[in-house]
Amino acid sequence: MQRDFPRQAALCPNWQFNFYSLSVLHCLWLTRGFLALALPTAAVDFSTLFHVTAWLCYGLLYMTPVPLLGRAAERLLPAGSALPPLLVLATSAAILIALQADLLLYQLYEFHLNGFVWNVLTTPGGLESLGSSASTYRSVAVLISTTLTVQVLNLLASRRGLLFCLQYVRTWRWALTLGSVLFLTQGIVYGISDLQHRGDVLDNSKAYPLFQRVRIRSLAGRLGVNTAPATSNSLQQSRAALRYPLAAPRFAPPSPPLNIVLLVAESLRWDQLTPETMPNTWQFAAQNLHFTRHYSSGNGTREALFGLFYGLYGSYWEAFLHARQSPLVLDRLQELGYQLDLRTSAAFTYPEFDKTVFSKVPPQSLHEEGDELPAWQRDQANMNALLDFLQKRNRTQPFFSFFFLESTHASYSFPEGQALLPDYSRNVDFTQLHKLDTRTDAGPLLARYRNAGHWIDAQLGRLYQALAEQGLLESTLVIVTGDHGEEFMETGRWGHNSTFVEEQTHVPLVVHYPGRPAARREELSSHLDIASLLLQTLGLQSALAEVSQGRNLLEEGGSGPVVLSDWHSLAVLTPALKYRISYLATTAERWQPTAADDTALDEDTAARLLSEQRGAILGAMQGFTAFRARE
Repeated sequence: MQRDFPRQAALCPNWQFNFYSLSVLHCLWLTRGFLALALPTAAVDFSTLFHVTAWLCYGLLYMTPVPLLGRAAERLLPAGSALPPLLVLATSAAILIALQADLLLYQLYEFHLNGFVWNVLTTPGGLESLGSSASTYRSVAVLISTTLTVQVLNLLASRRGLLFCLQYVRTWRWALTLGSVLFLTQGIVYGISDLQHRGDVLDNSKAYPLFQRVRIRSLAGRLGVNTAPATSNSLQQSRAALRYPLAAPRFAPPSPPLNIVLLVAESLRWDQLTPETMPNTWQFAAQNLHFTRHYSSGNGTREALFGLFYGLYGSYWEAFLHARQSPLVLDRLQELGYQLDLRTSAAFTYPEFDKTVFSKVPPQSLHEEGDELPAWQRDQANMNALLDFLQKRNRTQPFFSFFFLESTHASYSFPEGQALLPDYSRNVDFTQLHKLDTRTDAGPLLARYRNAGHWIDAQLGRLYQALAEQGLLESTLVIVTGDHGEEFMETGRWGHNSTFVEEQTHVPLVVHYPGRPAARREELSSHLDIASLLLQTLGLQSALAEVSQGRNLLEEGGSGPVVLSDWHSLAVLTPALKYRISYLATTAERWQPTAADDTALDEDTAARLLSEQRGAILGAMQGFTAFRARE
């Protein structure tokens, strides 16, 4: 006997609208966090009107594909087919799960699901780079199963008409009318806010995924309404071909060629370098050049290492990735016959350094430790191998060693028996690190991070000792830094890749250069300057500006500006100002300048500093296209 799914006589004729209604309620419940982030304090005012209507409007819009697909399936498939209910169930669950993932991302990092996140998920080594723990995966599994269970119950209730069974035409008209009113209300309020530059609406509207800005400046102008002048904080990213270097570089043979050891620790911010947390590196810094105001070239590993090796803004990353063009530093090292020993406790495939920085390095010189071990063990094994390389190297040739340490990357790894601070979080579950309630819990996690930094320092100490014992310090340039920083809710964010605050971009830098006396350097410096230093050490005779956007790191008296990058914007940092500029046309965030230490500026001070620093800002904007061929 043929079995229907379910029996037609028991079905509510308008079950799809029932299911859509229940799904919208479920969606609003799950996305209430976006409203709480955008409107931390509700009141009877303009801002509350906007945020409540936007939250309701987008709750309706997010679930719109569900009935559209369901109705299309019912029309195209035979009556009684099981596919329409299964399709709406799968579609609704997928949307709700994606929204919850997006909320988690925004709570922690203040950006939504985007191409960057897709790159993490699809690039080999990308997912592992997040440092997720087993408890994180368990929490994600619970989230998915709970969402799916609720939607299954909603579907059963809708199909059987257990809660309500509404008339088709009237209810869909009602839904369309309600959605239109909500959309028009939030759009008009946003447009008026844009005319008045209301930051409580403009700045916080980005909390809603896929939010569409409505601007009525042209209409208001035609009606004679006075509007506040619009500000344009954006650069249009050119698709022109690369012109790197600007001219054929001229080199002289270095005499004698120095060995080079480049040590980069993941997420190591400047205030980790203390006598307590990193005693070995602190002592090493006291004996060498210690740069106290050094900044990464970005707030993520991609932009950081790109700037460090190429000496260019991180905004050039995509062009170099597509061209698979290696940096001059690596080309010159191989031209001079350096022995190469490059090690990572992460993966060379994510970000895609195997297609950019190390694209021309022989595979046998690239060494990865498998991710089956915890990060602290991978760092230890890599250090063992590096020390072994120093012992067995060909002593008639110079060598270049690069080591990317991973212990300080979330989940902050170290052997439990060697914890510096005992009161640390025993577990890191990213699904529980919500922006609204993590401030009081950041202390134990910060302690865990410091313990990981202490472990990294123990490994670095082994290397400092080996270099000294083998007499290599007299002939070796040693650079110790972090790729970028790490935030622990100091400014309301978690981790990195979200903004350019001190915690995410200010990193330590210690340089041992044979023959250079110890000094504490307090001028602004950047990872771009490290690329310049490496090129000059390798005999560069051309002007630095032809091959790099950094300066001579060894020259004293520099005052910036420093340019930082992320996946869609640049920031210009001077001793007095930090100013962010978007370079993606699809990004329209409205960023206000701050002081260099991220403190807020009043309007008069901001305007004065912008005027005073106009040359630095314009120079950074010109540098955005300096290494692209003219069309």
